[in-house]
Amino acid sequence: MTSLELLRKLVAIASVNPHCLARHPELTGEKRIVDFLERLAQDRGIRAIRVESEPERPTLLLELPAKNHTPDAPLLACFAHTDTVWVPELPSPFELREAQDGTLHALGVTDDKGSIAAALLALFALQERGGAPCRFMTVFTCDEEAGFAGIDSVLPECIRPDAAIVMEGTRLDVVTAHKGTVRWRITSRGVSVHSSLVPQGENAIYKSAALVLALERFSRELIACACHRRLSHPTLNVGTIRGGTQPNSVPDRCEIVIDRRLLPGETVEQAERELRNALSGCGDYELSEPTFFTAPFELDETHPFAVLMLEKARIGNPAACFRGLSCSTEAGSTAACGIPTVVFGPGDVATAHSVDEALPPGEIDRAAQIITEAALSFPASTASWNSKQKEGSHAE
Repeated sequence: MTSLELLRKLVAIASVNPHCLARHPELTGEKRIVDFLERLAQDRGIRAIRVESEPERPTLLLELPAKNHTPDAPLLACFAHTDTVWVPELPSPFELREAQDGTLHALGVTDDKGSIAAALLALFALQERGGAPCRFMTVFTCDEEAGFAGIDSVLPECIRPDAAIVMEGTRLDVVTAHKGTVRWRITSRGVSVHSSLVPQGENAIYKSAALVLALERFSRELIACACHRRLSHPTLNVGTIRGGTQPNSVPDRCEIVIDRRLLPGETVEQAERELRNALSGCGDYELSEPTFFTAPFELDETHPFAVLMLEKARIGNPAACFRGLSCSTEAGSTAACGIPTVVFGPGDVATAHSVDEALPPGEIDRAAQIITEAALSFPASTASWNSKQKEGSHAE
């Protein structure tokens, strides 16, 4: 099966995250695509482990033993997620369309079905070669787009790889750092009365307006502090405001949801202290516990795994480089477990979640080749990594 044929089949299987399209169960959930991937693995005699991360929402692990069948050989794992978002404006979302220049378009073609195809093709290529010095695993996770239930259900209890490739569209560059995400709900409360009796009420929207203006000032301060060489600055965004029930009532409640992007090294506690300080003098409000959190991640670019991935990425593209991502990925989860991690994959995640989602021609095959070569060059023992890192520290 060619990469184009495989991608066409993956795109045709609707796997929208249920949180993005709850009213259309025929289009949501990851079970159908996991069933398809499991059948492909079984047809080739590849060991499959199915984990029910949530009811009817499985995560699938496909494992290839090391070439010498050493059971304790290091494990290299590729993570790619099976769920997509929903883009209502996108025509024929589950039909792969090819532009005149060969660019491929469809829902999830970059985020993350091109990566699924590349990981699977690398697995098949390694099987045909009789394996690699390491064990190799592909992990197809559910729920990346809404809550990370998939990866959280397998790390670290089911698996703890010695290195991880979290697959997202990086244009085949090697991403060594990305921001984390924390979200809070800020609630203002007032006193509701008829709108003709304004002096007797207390307008919660007005109170929230003061908070929003303070948050805008704080956002500009964060952007002004460029302090990370790959990621520049942290950010803050007011994403939603909900308040009031009708024009002729003074609202007694208004709710703001904010999204704060964390740099590596920043903690939720630190970010909350800064937030409260920015809102001091704005009156009373209620700050919820974090409603969503994903960790930032960073890998030292001198780490042998980072060096290996860049070396292989440059096989097909000498201009491949280390870079960062502003968005969050499952790398936050792997890195939090102490697993050396890079983010890598075909396409450009900047086109994801939009009508312009696209995948350049040939990138799936190049990504699969790079992953295959990385696995073939992966050390048969991670002890060699430790010695290289010690040598590097002595040299410094």
